[in-house]
Amino acid sequence: MPHEAETNRIGVLLPNGVPGCTGETLRSWIREIEDGPFSSLGVADRYVYVNHEIMMTMAAAAALTSRVRLMSAAFLGPLRPTPLFAKQVATLAALAPGRLSLGVAIGNRVNDYAAAGIAWERRGRIMDEQLRALAEIRDLKGEDNTVGPELGDIELLIGGASDPALRRLVEHADGLVSGGLKPEVFAFEAFATVKAWEGAGRPGRPRLVASMWFASSEKTGDLAEARLDSYLKNGGPPEHVISGIARGRDGIEAAFRAYRAQGADEVLFFPLLDDPAELDWLAGVVGDLPPVERGEPAPDFSLFDSGPSMKGRHA
Repeated sequence: MPHEAETNRIGVLLPNGVPGCTGETLRSWIREIEDGPFSSLGVADRYVYVNHEIMMTMAAAAALTSRVRLMSAAFLGPLRPTPLFAKQVATLAALAPGRLSLGVAIGNRVNDYAAAGIAWERRGRIMDEQLRALAEIRDLKGEDNTVGPELGDIELLIGGASDPALRRLVEHADGLVSGGLKPEVFAFEAFATVKAWEGAGRPGRPRLVASMWFASSEKTGDLAEARLDSYLKNGGPPEHVISGIARGRDGIEAAFRAYRAQGADEVLFFPLLDDPAELDWLAGVVGDLPPVERGEPAPDFSLFDSGPSMKGRHA
């Protein structure tokens, strides 16, 4: 059954992963997102890429904003030592009190872990350590807090819907952040999240956040497409599940409606160009959208009867 319509929650990520993006461009986007119709300002994470580092970028966003929610989509925690991970998160929560949505994931790019000198096989265990570390600094006071600062109020979201990811979600988190999947595939992650949540006896409903790339141009084969190909060169969602690019006004609305129909509480749009005109255009589209009802996840299980499955995503 659909739910009553509510205010649309649509976030946009900074172009910190767009090659050539400057610090001044990032500051301009941050200010415009703060003043725009967006619910969240997101930042993506990569290790071996040209992007600006995620936590430093989010700290800059915290300093330049006071309204918009800050979201990591998603912070690849296991690439950092656990004490540093916990200190970074707690510091960011202090810089943006009550406004931090921490999306965390283990990632799926082997070259990131090779560059960081961390065994690929340990990434899940490290994530478990890090989530426990966050829990441990929630209630420590003063000098007893040896990592510090004390962790303030944050929303914690987990990327992926493998069995380990769902276990982490119901034990530690508030919901799911799903990256770059078609709406019909997002439905599987959202459905699994809701069922795990209910099975664990958690009250209420988990937060469900979806995301995809966007471009104002409706022409394929353009720079936006080339940028996405570059971004996915060393990993990303498998070809049979990737969302592709929401193009033009109709593409944005169709994507938003499709994710909402599958239970998304919020939809994030990833830019492929750092031109401020892209952000101005998206703000106009988002501001004009009528409220869209949220449905419940209803995956079509026949989609993967004879093709590749989702098994193993985010171990």
